[in-house]
Amino acid sequence: MARGSGRSERSATGRRRTASASPQWPATRGAALHLVAHPADALVITGPELLRTAGESGGALTVVSMAAQDARGRRALLDALGRGSAWDEHAERLAAGDETLQLRIHTLAAAPDVQVCFVEGPVRLRPGAPDDLVDCADALIDRFEPTRLCTLDPDPAHTAYDAATGAERSDHPEHTAVAQAVLEAVARRADEDRQGPLVVQSFRTAASCEQTTLPPAAVDRYPGRRLWLTRGSDGRLTAYAAVDGGVVRWTEKTAGGSEWTRLRLDTPPLLPVLSVSQTPEGWVHLVSLSRTPEESGSAVVEVMHAVQYQTGRPLADWRSLGNPHGRHTDRGRELGVPVVTADLHGGVHVFTRNFGQYMTGRSQDKKGVWGSWADLVGSKVLDGFGAVLGDDGLPEVFAPTASGVGRWSRGPDKKMRQTRDARLPLIAADGTPLSALGTGPGLATVYGCDARDGGLYAFRTDGMAASVGGTGRHGVTALRAFVDGYDCTVLLQRSAEGPTAIGACVTGHEQSGLWWELSGEPGIGEPAGALDAFGNLVVASLGPDGRLDVARQDPNQQGLALGGWLTV
Repeated sequence: MARGSGRSERSATGRRRTASASPQWPATRGAALHLVAHPADALVITGPELLRTAGESGGALTVVSMAAQDARGRRALLDALGRGSAWDEHAERLAAGDETLQLRIHTLAAAPDVQVCFVEGPVRLRPGAPDDLVDCADALIDRFEPTRLCTLDPDPAHTAYDAATGAERSDHPEHTAVAQAVLEAVARRADEDRQGPLVVQSFRTAASCEQTTLPPAAVDRYPGRRLWLTRGSDGRLTAYAAVDGGVVRWTEKTAGGSEWTRLRLDTPPLLPVLSVSQTPEGWVHLVSLSRTPEESGSAVVEVMHAVQYQTGRPLADWRSLGNPHGRHTDRGRELGVPVVTADLHGGVHVFTRNFGQYMTGRSQDKKGVWGSWADLVGSKVLDGFGAVLGDDGLPEVFAPTASGVGRWSRGPDKKMRQTRDARLPLIAADGTPLSALGTGPGLATVYGCDARDGGLYAFRTDGMAASVGGTGRHGVTALRAFVDGYDCTVLLQRSAEGPTAIGACVTGHEQSGLWWELSGEPGIGEPAGALDAFGNLVVASLGPDGRLDVARQDPNQQGLALGGWLTV
């Protein structure tokens, strides 16, 4: 059903989705759909994720190219996925709004769950999420019923800017058109409560579509954790995940128990972005981004904020914190991934990257009053901030840059500014977030994947640096837990193979090395961790079907031993 011509008149907060607790689960875990513009996009943009997913069992994999392409491009994609195997081919028609799509579907003879589909018309790839293009994306999602949807970048970074003519962007406009239509189709399905468990990922162009070699990793357009685990004042754990174009919440029925409730929260349509922080009294602050397309091809992007005051209870209303660029949507559409952190004095702070690639922030005081957006200056930053509270109970923020990791903290005047000559020598891999953890009096340690070798490193603010291993070019979640009576740092990372990689060391002794183990089934994004009501570590992973996998530390065994994984 088309949305009509009123799209540009709606604010991002004007569309809401209602809460739902009755999901219909697919027969298999992880039906993946890569919805791209050109066949080459499925190789050089989403390719590394595509080929990793193709190696997993138990779920369908479909690639759909929406733009007309010559035989050479199609054959390159079929050869890369087929690896010498034969393809069966058939034609199909698919109704999409007022149009009928012509599909050419290729099915891998040796693996019928692997399909490549070419849309042969009539499709015009125009930015601005026009209704006919959204209809097309919506129909394809209905046809292939994915639980995981991979697409392109709706708001590529600018390469030049002129005040009179606006921003220049080098990414192919058909990439942008497909990404915008896919995200709007997801939002439409949320409006109409047609969404099943659906994990959406957008990947950024990191290389020319003409190159013939795969990049080392797919570059996430919205890097950062999409899964978070908190413990309420009653001891119950709650998991939050950016799923279904909104937020899904799982809550323990009893503290430390094996039963959880699942609820799709009432939210506006949101991008696949989520940051969570908890106050000392247990209030949980959630921050995400909303995106409302404009017919010009631009978009209104806003930071959205909500609070949960009690475990398992409804959230307070989502409210817009606006955009540092105000009504300037051409610049505002490139807003970075926000990070929220609650201090120990009743304040809440949101940090993000602006159009000029500088850090900007907005804070709420202990009376609940939000101040204005403030430029925090400093070197140009990339997405993937890590935040931690200093000894004074106020936030410190670490941000990747092209020449290292910058550090922002508050001086004697309480103003947030970059600490000069304190850059950590980590060159974060493109699209991977940092994790920061307080590891001693006056000390913080930053963990991140280095672009030069793909390894995981720890850099402490007193100068300590150590390689800590790791298993793939991904971000990491860091937390502290007691293991056999020792205060330990636990690192959780998504392995190259997909399962959760768990490493641990005595806190402050990363240079002595970490033991790593793989556990659980393949998942998506960085795992989450928290201590339960009894002090045991709980690890959570977001499955490729949008469900939650949970494992709990076994206190009856020595070392960091997890019990069996539970899917909820």
